[in-house]
Amino acid sequence: MSSSEGTTKTSDNAASGNKTSDGNAIIGRRIGQEALKRLAELHTRYLKGVPGGWCVVMKECDLSGLDFRNLNFSHGHFIGCDFSNSNLEDARLSGANLFSANFDHCNMTRTNFSRADLRGANFADAEMTEAMLEGADLRRGAVIRRGASGPVGRENSSFRGARMYGTNMSECKLLDADFDGASISGASLQGADLRGANFAGAELKSVELSGANLADADFRRAILDEDTATRGDMMRATRPRTAPGPERMAKMLASHLEWIQTGQQRGERADFARMDLSRRNFAGAVLAGANFREAILADVNFEKAILAASDFGDAILLRANLRGADLRGADLRGANMKEANQDGTKKGELSGTTLSTRL
Repeated sequence: MSSSEGTTKTSDNAASGNKTSDGNAIIGRRIGQEALKRLAELHTRYLKGVPGGWCVVMKECDLSGLDFRNLNFSHGHFIGCDFSNSNLEDARLSGANLFSANFDHCNMTRTNFSRADLRGANFADAEMTEAMLEGADLRRGAVIRRGASGPVGRENSSFRGARMYGTNMSECKLLDADFDGASISGASLQGADLRGANFAGAELKSVELSGANLADADFRRAILDEDTATRGDMMRATRPRTAPGPERMAKMLASHLEWIQTGQQRGERADFARMDLSRRNFAGAVLAGANFREAILADVNFEKAILAASDFGDAILLRANLRGADLRGADLRGANMKEANQDGTKKGELSGTTLSTRL
């Protein structure tokens, strides 16, 4: 079955316009390094039009942990194959059929995937520095494995935790792609279709978004520098709440302190939920019981702040300074604490209550 947005294929159905013979396909095999070298030689002969060459056609093969450095498999077919933990540095796979392939934890430095069919492909925790994916198709897709009644596992293309420095993804089809926790810097997404893409926990620095379709793209928990935010049309994207200005912030903090001192009888609890507070300075602030749920708190200074019983559920605390902060009874479940300074923080049970720090 197929649609304009995504495709689900059986294991015997190639996701490419190029005709190949299933009778010559390698199906469900573990490929070793020597066999890979021989296949590369045959495929190179095919690309050059030399007699005795063979266009590589593989389906659901195990290629994990192999060395693909400098090999040329352009226009080859690797449907549902597992490349996880492989080294693809400087490999060429332009125009290749990589439908539902798995590249988790791969080294893909300068790998050429331009105009490749990568629907449903996965790149979790991959190193993608200067990788070339311009014009690639990365919409939804899944392989129905032999003996299964339907697709198993992920269908959306995923870049969770990937490191994408200088990566070229211009004009890519990235409908509903998942960039959760990815680090994207100096990359190009110019003209890309990013409708419905998820950037939760991702950090974007100097990313080119001009001409990209960002309708319903989710940036609510993304960390965007000003350079990136001004390069794309964010009008139809989902953004975090805007942080208050200095005057409004001072009033919120004062009202919150009164709320604490009067036992919640006067004043108002500080509500920073789903707000972008990146790089703010809350050093020494009294914010016990404040609501920071799903807030973006990258590089925020909370040194020696009173944060007891505060709600940080699913918040982004990337590189936050929590040195000496009081986090007793705080809810930190689901929070991204990567590179946060937690030296000397107070955690555990909050006296006089039944609350304890939840991680």
